[in-house]
Amino acid sequence: MGFQPQDVQDNKVLVLVIAVLQLFCPILFFIPYVAKKESDFCCFFSNQGLWLLIIYVAGGVINIIPLLGQVASVVIFVFGLVVGIMNVVHVVKEERIPIPFVGANEILK
Repeated sequence: MGFQPQDVQDNKVLVLVIAVLQLFCPILFFIPYVAKKESDFCCFFSNQGLWLLIIYVAGGVINIIPLLGQVASVVIFVFGLVVGIMNVVHVVKEERIPIPFVGANEILK
């Protein structure tokens, strides 16, 4: 199931800019959702951005555990970076591909 062409055309720049900025500041996930709540394109990628934020927060929490937690945290952060880059690519290609493992679950409706 893809996106409506008009929806993508109207919102692609906003979602792309936020997807790139989320690589550095994932808390920005909410901007497309608030700006264009009626847009399926914006809602989908806002949801993916929220999962990216959750991944980074989980990595930060796990980092508290000495040694093993720090190693796991690095793995989680690298995973988050790769997922964030994949998210940008999916925006550019206008693809509805969720983040691996968790992205198929919608938090934002």
